[in-house]
Amino acid sequence: MFRLLRTIVAVSLVALTASACSDNTLSQLAASSTTTPQTFTDTFTGTLSQNGAFTHIFTIQTLGSVTVTIVNLSPTTSQIVGLSLGVWNGTGCSTSPQTGGASSDIATTGTSITLNATAAGNLCARLYDVGFVTTPVIYTMQITHP
Repeated sequence: MFRLLRTIVAVSLVALTASACSDNTLSQLAASSTTTPQTFTDTFTGTLSQNGAFTHIFTIQTLGSVTVTIVNLSPTTSQIVGLSLGVWNGTGCSTSPQTGGASSDIATTGTSITLNATAAGNLCARLYDVGFVTTPVIYTMQITHP
């Protein structure tokens, strides 16, 4: 009788343990646990003069989408300037496509550049006169990044 009781208890424990197991695959578990990386927004302002340029350096913590946008140019929102986004190499802002950078020499209010950063590190955004600034231009630009 004792042996039969012990066998029934053992079978019951195995049945309870098996029913608690999940049939989720590893990819399903990984997909359900992914989180959206935190996004930061940096705002920079300044006054761009004729033949002038400003480089703003910022650090990203992880890979992901990085966007620089000219929010406002004053006194004329349609003022044409140059805008670039690239990698800070310690002495300058490398915006060549070979280093993952991009630029526009016909930027104005609302213009943005978006790149996909493949690693954490120092990046830079540059606003510059391409020959159309005749009076000082007050600018505001924002950079969103991981």
